[in-house]
Amino acid sequence: MTLRSRFMLVVGALLAVIVVSGWAFAAAVAATGPTGIHADSDYDDQIADANDKAQDVKDQLDAVESDLEDTDAAIVTTNNKITTLEGTLPTLQAQLKKATERLSAAKVQQKIVADKLTAAEAQDQAITAQIVADNRRIEELKITLGAVAREQYMGEGTSDSLALVFGAESSTDFVNRFAAQHSAARVQSNALSEIEDIAATNRNRGARQEAVREYIADLKVQADALVKEADAAQKIAKAKKAEVDAALKQLTALKATLAAQRADAIAKQRALEVQQDKVRNQILELVKKKLAAERAGNPTPIGKGYLSFPTQVPYITSSYGMRYHPVLHYWRLHAGTDFRAYCGTPIYAAAEGRVEWARSVYGFGNQVMVDHGIVKGNSLFTSYNHLSRFAVRTGQYVTRGSIVGYSGSTGTSTACHLHFEVYLNGSTVDPMTILGPIP
Repeated sequence: MTLRSRFMLVVGALLAVIVVSGWAFAAAVAATGPTGIHADSDYDDQIADANDKAQDVKDQLDAVESDLEDTDAAIVTTNNKITTLEGTLPTLQAQLKKATERLSAAKVQQKIVADKLTAAEAQDQAITAQIVADNRRIEELKITLGAVAREQYMGEGTSDSLALVFGAESSTDFVNRFAAQHSAARVQSNALSEIEDIAATNRNRGARQEAVREYIADLKVQADALVKEADAAQKIAKAKKAEVDAALKQLTALKATLAAQRADAIAKQRALEVQQDKVRNQILELVKKKLAAERAGNPTPIGKGYLSFPTQVPYITSSYGMRYHPVLHYWRLHAGTDFRAYCGTPIYAAAEGRVEWARSVYGFGNQVMVDHGIVKGNSLFTSYNHLSRFAVRTGQYVTRGSIVGYSGSTGTSTACHLHFEVYLNGSTVDPMTILGPIP
């Protein structure tokens, strides 16, 4: 499996984890709350936006892939991991924010229910205390009624009018007996009336207490549900925080690794450029000798369309020109045109000529250099780089469209492709100024 294939599998897996973890997070939140706590839709929007940004990471990596063509694979891998992590962090942070908010809401709801429960239980206790006090009062009244009844039974308070009149020893005694008789009657009447009033009040209190206790039972159900919801929200928040912390820790470590790799990579890049200059100087020397031998002079532009495309289905991934390296942070010349060519794809000669060499060249990997001779007074060479294997040998003559090798990722390359260069009078030029129109 190629480096690009492995890399794309890693990116795909990471994106899948982001999406699946988002679904799992949403499912976990949905399963926690029968108590009426509603997640803020803003957080859902933030998570959706973060997932969209994470999905864009792949496109971003594809966009810089050509810029990293001549970079050591280790530093490319580190940079890609950083880019991917920076793409996943907004999703993780949005999920953490939502989980934290949900936990806070659950705690607030718990406090509200707890306060209601405390007030309801206090009311229940107050009603119970009042009923107990009233029952005690009823018992006292019953004792009073019993005492009055005993006195009447014993004749102390007879209601016989004649007995009351003739039994009196004097007028004073009569008045006293009459007053006592009516006083006892009033006591009985008042006691019975008070007992009835207390009984009616207690019946009402009992009904109200039953409603209060049903309310308390309902509040306890809510409280139990909130405990479970808060526990679930706390676990989710804790897990999301751990994910964010782990991602930040990994990101910090990767950036430190990248910083350490950068100096070494720059040194390697400078060495690569020195080697590439040697190849180009070698071509320049050959051109000088060839032009002198051919006595070529007064060169005229070769013109667009003289060379054929070196791949069967031309698709340009990177053009000729100055390029800013996104990791090493300096400008450099990209001295050719890159064509998409999957591993093992046939590469074709752009015109007839003689193979100057077919060998491994530092940085370029397996390289075929073809001398096309003098064209309109110009020396013309083409090179085909990063080949997986050769189809020609040094000194061999090739015709236009014949296979010179097969696409690969040898040399300093991050993925299979063709790096195609054109040398006009010993200097590189934009291949697109001489290549024919894309078929």
